[in-house]
Amino acid sequence: MNICNLEPKKVFEFFSAISSIPHGSGNTEKIADYCIDFASKRGLESYRDDGGNVMIFSKGTKGYEESEPVILQGHLDMVCEKDPDCKINMENESITLCNDEKYIWADKTTLGGDDGIAIAYILAILDSDNIPHPPIEALLTNDEEIGMLGARELDASKLKAKRLINIDSEEEGILTVSCAGGVRAYCTLSLDFENTESKNLVAYDVEISGLTGGHSGIDINKNRKNAVKILSRLLEYVSSKCDFSISHLNGGGKENAIPQTAKVVLCVSDEQSQTFVKTVSDFYEILKTELVSTDPNVLITVNKTQLPEQSVTSDSTRKVIFALMQIPDGVQTMSPDIPNMVQTSLNLGTAVISDNALEMSFLIRSNAATGKQSVIQTLNSFVEYLDGKVIYKNDYPVWEYRADSHLRDIMVDVYKEVYADTPVIKAIHAGLECGILSAKIEDADMVSFGPNLFNVHTSKEKMDIESVKRCWNYLIKVLENLK
Repeated sequence: MNICNLEPKKVFEFFSAISSIPHGSGNTEKIADYCIDFASKRGLESYRDDGGNVMIFSKGTKGYEESEPVILQGHLDMVCEKDPDCKINMENESITLCNDEKYIWADKTTLGGDDGIAIAYILAILDSDNIPHPPIEALLTNDEEIGMLGARELDASKLKAKRLINIDSEEEGILTVSCAGGVRAYCTLSLDFENTESKNLVAYDVEISGLTGGHSGIDINKNRKNAVKILSRLLEYVSSKCDFSISHLNGGGKENAIPQTAKVVLCVSDEQSQTFVKTVSDFYEILKTELVSTDPNVLITVNKTQLPEQSVTSDSTRKVIFALMQIPDGVQTMSPDIPNMVQTSLNLGTAVISDNALEMSFLIRSNAATGKQSVIQTLNSFVEYLDGKVIYKNDYPVWEYRADSHLRDIMVDVYKEVYADTPVIKAIHAGLECGILSAKIEDADMVSFGPNLFNVHTSKEKMDIESVKRCWNYLIKVLENLK
């Protein structure tokens, strides 16, 4: 079924339109143009600031003309990940939507439900002439997925509202009222190379794939394995049986996604080639047993490839293995106050050998400022020990819990009315733009919610159709109560 025939019809029509426009992080010009054009065609005031953020303004409907305004907020960009065999160029080609009338997904790519569904909701409301609502300031931020860049550069002078509904949560039934702060770390370790000619070597392309991956905040506590860390274990295991040198290495794709794949080109002496292949196979059998619950589709492939002209020296090969094995990754501390909640983590999102160096990137998250600083100190110490360098970018603050929230009270009461149940009030170990926006909009009262999305930031991402419908009904009922 074409998703445009699903209910709520307007929402899915806009989601389909959004999905036809390539809008990965750093590639949002066309989706911003689409939103500006949408506003122009409907006679709505709009504005695009220097950060690429789009704002659209709609007056209150009859009876709500003098009501306090509300900001409806989502982000324009999506994470572009795809299966290794996917031929779509996500920079300039649209994704292919699929559905079974229960879920929507994209064929072999990320879906972009994070945060396309927010844009679809907001445009559907602005397009309607029969949804009661106060004055709306739609805030569609740019490049959230690569450091909340748009929110950082936001010109908030156009915004008058002091209450904000963020539609960037991924679990129905939860009202998020606080989130972690974070910072991205980029580590560089210099390597020495040598020529491979006249050494009687053969080269193998080794790839780890099929891991579940996931969101580096929301899924970091689910014991899903990191392909780069698995690769480091493989290299350490093989090094105990035979000698090799590393030529190329590339793992992961984004700092905020747990790596699903990692690949390496290794140079092995011809005499040890059979031992090498068998050792990789032995490790694979061990790994399959170990990951049967968390990552049952893990795959390791080994293929001969053309011998490269250079490879990393023996000492630098050991340096790479040591670094990838020992550098911290995953959950660092749990919250002492909130049961089962991660307080501090970091995700080794990418590792690549480039320009005579091993380059690694991380996203550090913490719901406590001291936790973030502790991880920064650990990374500094580790990288300094290996004579490397580390720089930090895109630092963003914690969104603090607000004890007195009129908006939260209204959203809780409406939830009870719509669902005949009580929502979960939650702080999350993930970054939301609310942290940055709270510093931009003085005394802002904010709540985040959204429909069920699964496996975001991976090609297995899917969106629950009935959840989208329920959350739509909830949102329009909330707006009706914001007088």
